[in-house]
Amino acid sequence: MPHRRADAMPQSPFARLRGLLDAHQPGRPAISLAIGEPRHPAPAFVLQALAAETDSYMRYPPIAGLPAWREAVAGWLHRRFGITADSLAEASQILPLNGTREGLFLAAQLAPPKVDGLMAMPNPFYQVYASAVTAAGATPVYLDASETTGFLPDLEALDEATLVRLRALYLCSPANPQGTIADLDYLQKAYDLAKRYGFILLVDECYAEIYDRAYEATPPPSILQIMQQQQDAEAPVIAFHSLSKRSNLPGLRSGFCAGGAALMQQFFDLRMIAAPQSPIAVQNAAALAWADDAHVSDNRALYQRKFDVAENIFANWPGFFRPPGGFFLWLPVDNGEAAALQLWQQVGLRVLPGAYLTRPNADGHNIGDGYIRIALVGDLQETETALKDIAAQLSPPMADVQEVAS
Repeated sequence: MPHRRADAMPQSPFARLRGLLDAHQPGRPAISLAIGEPRHPAPAFVLQALAAETDSYMRYPPIAGLPAWREAVAGWLHRRFGITADSLAEASQILPLNGTREGLFLAAQLAPPKVDGLMAMPNPFYQVYASAVTAAGATPVYLDASETTGFLPDLEALDEATLVRLRALYLCSPANPQGTIADLDYLQKAYDLAKRYGFILLVDECYAEIYDRAYEATPPPSILQIMQQQQDAEAPVIAFHSLSKRSNLPGLRSGFCAGGAALMQQFFDLRMIAAPQSPIAVQNAAALAWADDAHVSDNRALYQRKFDVAENIFANWPGFFRPPGGFFLWLPVDNGEAAALQLWQQVGLRVLPGAYLTRPNADGHNIGDGYIRIALVGDLQETETALKDIAAQLSPPMADVQEVAS
């Protein structure tokens, strides 16, 4: 039977988790800390706007977005990152998405063709990156983002042989799961490599509005700022944003992408024939969300309080670190699978083994083996109880954390 590209796509980490846990009974009523699905309250004014627009579902929405939606997104980009209208002057430079996952997948099809082409991504990684690479007919390259590299891929370690074959590079900042923030210097290095070696840079910025108190004055930057600083309207970059995390609206499936003019025009042309439009009611509701920052600040404060709790509980846990951004703990343990199974059987907690988000390197070592990912998406009381249970059930890792992460 001929090989199908779909056969090479990674298995869902949550399917793997079901395979690990579902044959066993939970020790207590189940609580999931495995999925990054926010459970904070959604802004009521967005939900009310959705309910008021049922008639709009009888009309096809514009692929480029409604004027009110475009104005709201452009306004947020200006308030949040200082991006001016001149930097995104073409209508196709900001496009609505049905959640960023479909955009992240489809964008790989824009990558320039190269013989024996490669596309790279952080390791750990969001599975849609690897699926997109496979669908685009490229070979994935997994760049370890361990403690020894500051939990970001070491761009300077990319060799010439890899760079000349590179068609695309995925980055995520703040990172999922480690929460690491790529600063402007790091983004500049990535941009410079993309320009020099002729690949596109796809930057997943979906957690950009969730960051710790220390970053209130200098929140996570965007690759669009580099594009603007360089005065490069044709920058080979696309940034991706979403209301799922920012506004606790994962079911709205509403996001956007923005980037260099020629690349985004190609994306517009592709989306005109191969992508679903965002419904009119969703765009109008999303416009209200992008125009409001107060609910985002309140949301961020809730996460910060939960990280206060986590830091108090795990203060003496070897290798524990308070993440700069995002809402996950990337907690060192001796064995992620064993820890996940133990927590399920003993106290009914579902957490994700780190190895389900990573790929082994050439010598077979998997940097995710010694971690679990914990999503702090519930309320404060549930989070505190769950984290205390984790600390009580698991022993700190015996191996030196530097050795585990290397």
